[in-house]
Amino acid sequence: MVSLFDGPAGALVARIMAIGNRDIEAEAVTELSPDPSDAVLTIGFGPGVGIGMLLPHVPQGWVGGVDPSWAMVRAARRRNRGAFDAGRLRLEQTTAAAIPWRDRTFDGAIAVNSIQLWDPMHASATEVARVLQPRAPLVTITHDWALRRHAPSVEEWLDTTTVTLEGAGFEGCRSWAGKAGSGGTVTLVARRGRAGST
Repeated sequence: MVSLFDGPAGALVARIMAIGNRDIEAEAVTELSPDPSDAVLTIGFGPGVGIGMLLPHVPQGWVGGVDPSWAMVRAARRRNRGAFDAGRLRLEQTTAAAIPWRDRTFDGAIAVNSIQLWDPMHASATEVARVLQPRAPLVTITHDWALRRHAPSVEEWLDTTTVTLEGAGFEGCRSWAGKAGSGGTVTLVARRGRAGST
């Protein structure tokens, strides 16, 4: 599996992402507000800055992550070596459409600047729902300029994505615009439906 972020430029892209996404990674962790014993899935974790912020919030839990880029998996493992070696961090090179954990493994999920890249979208959303506990939250924060690359407008992207998430087993979708040091953002939060809702 070769990702857009692999190759000779992978290390440079990882450094840029580590700086550019830091504030919204922190915002996503705050919005998720996991319990200390939670298992949390990070989707498209990049260089692992958000993972480093998340781990202290789940001292009795663990973090799993999927990212299609081997360069990002390597960078995230290096950045969070202690947790990885202790078995509190498990990272896989794969996509949101092929998550290698059992049904209902996770108590919450975070996707920062990655949901717009889920392909195919419906299959990815269904797979994320599959590995979440009923009522578990999915928190996504994305730069608005990134969303406009995938739809004529942010509003149209939100409408389409909300319908897709609801069709995949999520409910209670909420969204709002925000501002980060790296630009405008859009937060979209949903909860996995109750058992048997898909």
